[in-house]
Amino acid sequence: MSGTLEAHYGSDGIVDRILAALAEAGTDASSLTPDSFAGADEFHIGGRRGSEIVADLLEIEPGSRIIDLGSGIGGPARFLARAKDVHVTGVDLTPEFVEAASALTELVGMSDKVDFHVGSATSIPFSDDSFNAATMIHVGMNIAEKAVMMREMARVTQSGGTVLIYDIMRVGSGSISYPMPWSSSPEFSFLETQETYMHAASEAGLDLVSIYDHSEMAKSFFNEPPSNPPAVNLGHLMGMEMPKMFANAREAVNAGIMSPIILTFKV
Repeated sequence: MSGTLEAHYGSDGIVDRILAALAEAGTDASSLTPDSFAGADEFHIGGRRGSEIVADLLEIEPGSRIIDLGSGIGGPARFLARAKDVHVTGVDLTPEFVEAASALTELVGMSDKVDFHVGSATSIPFSDDSFNAATMIHVGMNIAEKAVMMREMARVTQSGGTVLIYDIMRVGSGSISYPMPWSSSPEFSFLETQETYMHAASEAGLDLVSIYDHSEMAKSFFNEPPSNPPAVNLGHLMGMEMPKMFANAREAVNAGIMSPIILTFKV
């Protein structure tokens, strides 16, 4: 798997590392909640605040079904299931992430509300009109075929449903340094402008509803670390390269080269 996208994300022992860090911090294994993992499982700019913004923008009724593409170890899926009282299906390309997501979900008693599957956003393993909404959080930077991605999200979402993408997008000129949180090298990095996403969405028959650029949240996220860091952090997910990834992302955000943007569409 060396040199592949899966190799960038995949590593064994994710759950063990997280549980060991929590135990070291004095967290009782019998008192774990979904929030116990928030420092590592909400792998996007803004962390929990980013998840809250996504939840607020999703116009869905309790009991609806959501698909979360590129679901990682399941933080946003578990949060959305609780915040919106819905069922969330996560899909991720990395088997180790899917395995960890399922295990953590079972540990906090949410397996009836959230499930996870190995799969690709460009070939979603579900039939047409299976979901009331589709989300994608910090995933499109790994996908070259934005048009295929958009068609697939539109395909599995029912008419009138919401498609929401929260990605890091290019907003200025200039080169970026690697490794980045989403890729160790330029080979698997497909950072694009919001115009690229919007054109692909239009070609897929999606109607644009809103655009939100969260550059200020990004600058705060990268430049104002919490005074009391959580016991579990992204290093437990991504390993020893995470500080360098974080520093490179901070540099590009501060330079105005890239920014987190949320696009919402209706099918």
